[in-house]
Amino acid sequence: MSQNILIVDDESSLCWVLGQFFTGAGYRVDSAQALDEALGLMTTGRYDLVISDLRLSGTQSEEGLVLADFVRRYTPATRVVLLTAFASPELSARARELGVDLLLPKPQPLPSLAQHVSQLLAAAR
Repeated sequence: MSQNILIVDDESSLCWVLGQFFTGAGYRVDSAQALDEALGLMTTGRYDLVISDLRLSGTQSEEGLVLADFVRRYTPATRVVLLTAFASPELSARARELGVDLLLPKPQPLPSLAQHVSQLLAAAR
């Protein structure tokens, strides 16, 4: 049975590249470019893992944390990977508090991201 991944990023090209990569690796992939679209998919589908950008609508936004909080509250078994070019110790602490499994710098090499995804999905929550 293939596992389901939701990719959330405001950059359509990144959604497409990640979608193609993970589909080619045998995963079923959906993508969203905005928080409301991602929340809608989360309420109607089942995802084993969510990969989300931190900032979906502007330079100071943090919708990725809102999404992570939603995932933990409503689908606690779903793993969450947060990508950001704006990592800080404070952000790392807040992400951990909200149940983010992994906070990674952006851009992230595809082979490295794939290895992290595989490890998270292999480890039962």
